[in-house]
Amino acid sequence: MTILVVAFLGLAFAPVAVLAGAPTEGPSFSCASAGNAVERAICASPSLSAEDRTMAALYAMAKLSAFGKGPSNERAAQRATVDELRKCDRPGGAVPLTDCLEGVYAHRNNDLAIALALRAPDRVLPIIRRDDPPFAPIIEAIGLWASEPRDADWSMPERAAKRARILSVLAPATDIMFARKDAPWGRDILGNGQDGVSVKAPDDLFRSDRHFAFFLNALGPYLPGGLGDRSSPFDRNIPCVAIVRHPALLGATTSLFGSTLDNFVFFNDCGATAPPLPRLVALSTQLDKDWPDCQGTIRFAAYRAAGTAYDEARLGLAPHTRDAWPRERYGVGAAALAAVRTELADYYATYLGKTAAAAAVMADDALKGIFATTHQCE
Repeated sequence: MTILVVAFLGLAFAPVAVLAGAPTEGPSFSCASAGNAVERAICASPSLSAEDRTMAALYAMAKLSAFGKGPSNERAAQRATVDELRKCDRPGGAVPLTDCLEGVYAHRNNDLAIALALRAPDRVLPIIRRDDPPFAPIIEAIGLWASEPRDADWSMPERAAKRARILSVLAPATDIMFARKDAPWGRDILGNGQDGVSVKAPDDLFRSDRHFAFFLNALGPYLPGGLGDRSSPFDRNIPCVAIVRHPALLGATTSLFGSTLDNFVFFNDCGATAPPLPRLVALSTQLDKDWPDCQGTIRFAAYRAAGTAYDEARLGLAPHTRDAWPRERYGVGAAALAAVRTELADYYATYLGKTAAAAAVMADDALKGIFATTHQCE
């Protein structure tokens, strides 16, 4: 029997059976000890109980990191979810208690489903299809793509069925980008190309990982629920597992438009699904706190660029540079920098199998990338 240690509403972490012997009705915690309004509301609702069981089961599966070894950082996200559930019990709140709980569970379960899309597609794709129908085909296509080797030759007969399926599920998205009038700027960017990569028709997606990522990068703002629509309350993340397998897919989450459109480019879930990096998170918090206000829509590209630098640090993908080591600035002292450097070097050695010397160079490059992009306004 698999045992899950999960934060629930009694404020403690209680062991819950989630696979063999898991409950088939009621929530994943004991209703006999339900001690507050939130717990009682969950126990009284079959639908909320079912969502709670789903969350417990998905969380148990998501404990493994995107690297395939070591812990993910989902524990922090789970704690945040428990806090959100607890906050639903607000006297005089604008949203009824059960509606609030439903929203929190739906958001968390959708995030967990995306994180597990490559490991358990049959189980989690129905959740994404229910919650965010326009985005579910994107996740399915990414999963199919990432199941093949990097820069696979998609003209090979053995990939014909997957290629056809990808084209089928992406048909509404390719119609938006190549046939309709909804995405003129995005279509122009794809056609004109970037760094030698251009995508002018659906078949161009299969030329390389970079072509596929470039299409996804431009698609985000134009997918229903994106720019000016806001009909989807769910996070639209590229699964970090897919990026680990195909690093070029990180390009699907980078700044592209240099405007407010960059707010609607897809994100990724590496912060939750990669192993914990508490010192890096503390550095990010410090730098964000002291970041001066930027003016103009170009600032959104700057924010996105900084986020990409942190993603490169988590994944060991920061480009090598001979730039100077970051000096003490933005309220970050030498000791704090050294601590993050040590944490990153240990992380690369543990999870990426790098030698101590190589890991140290990678940690330097990661920090140089972060300091090169943070506190920039354009």
